Amino acid sequence: MKSSCLLIATLWFLNFSLQAQSSDTTIFPYVLPVWGQKVQERGMADQLQLPFGLNVNYVNAFVDMEITEFQLLVGGSDLTGILNTETLNFTQVGATTNGLNLRADAWILPFVNVYGLFSSVKGGTNVSLQPTWKNSLGEIILQLPEFSSEVEFDAIAYGAGTTWIFGWNGYFLSTDINYSRTDTELLKEQVGYMTLSARAGYRFFLNKNNRDLFIAPYMGMMHRNFVGARGSSGTIGLDEVFPELDNTFNNRVDTRLNSNQEMIDDPNTSIGDRIKLEAQNTALREIQSRVNESGFFTTEIDYFIEKELIQTVTFQFGFNFQINKNWMLRGEYGVADSQRFLMTGLQYRFGVKKKGI
Repeated sequence: MKSSCLLIATLWFLNFSLQAQSSDTTIFPYVLPVWGQKVQERGMADQLQLPFGLNVNYVNAFVDMEITEFQLLVGGSDLTGILNTETLNFTQVGATTNGLNLRADAWILPFVNVYGLFSSVKGGTNVSLQPTWKNSLGEIILQLPEFSSEVEFDAIAYGAGTTWIFGWNGYFLSTDINYSRTDTELLKEQVGYMTLSARAGYRFFLNKNNRDLFIAPYMGMMHRNFVGARGSSGTIGLDEVFPELDNTFNNRVDTRLNSNQEMIDDPNTSIGDRIKLEAQNTALREIQSRVNESGFFTTEIDYFIEKELIQTVTFQFGFNFQINKNWMLRGEYGVADSQRFLMTGLQYRFGVKKKGI
């Protein structure tokens, strides 16, 4: 949010071709923004921020996701028929990230800012699932206890974006769009991410004798989502994620097999029920045999996963607090049922003067 150019943005955007109405012929000293001299002639150059900025932000975010596709290869064997989104039964998938965001920006026009960003973050993915297998009639033949696990990761993100701002008499509206790509050791491919936001607020001067000191609270909405992602692939050892999964799996299968066999051996069990239970035991032994022989629990597995955000829009509340032309503080909080977003940051601005000035 570049709120110190609130007044001139809309005026210049709509009226830049009109004749200057001010007698101020002072030379605009900086190489940017383009049309800075026109703004100077209108007597509104003091409304502009210094053209270049360096930002350091701390960002913490949490998102709930759903897994829409899951494929699994162990030693070249495709286990998707046994282990997929339906049988694994993911009950919760969430990711938390926190880290530093570095941003360099420039005002190329009085109302248009462009920037590049770089982020280094740490995060964790929380996954809960309750593997469940059903027969052709939809009846549960095996259900394991619910498992929860967290996988930590480091990631690097980089991208670019632009902000447009319009204002009148202290009120302002800004729109922002940026695109970034993320690299992490967990995934072989980069993940693309698009963010689109709009904010509106009002600037309050805190000292009538110092118009550089002000606070500008605002509210708005932000839309974030994956872009161009047709799923991601990676490699991980399942025993690193669920170290007791093999014992739990085999104990639960054996218990169900023994329980079914006791009912089969019971003379009071009807022939129809015996046939049904024997069919269940045959299916359970096939599942147990294929999973154990695959080395599923001890070897690295190759996986393909496609995920979507449950909710892509958050409501944003924040402020810009400008101390002087060079320094500004910012804070913002975004919230939704399945997301939260917190950002705090410090901005330093400076100008590069034209030659000969």
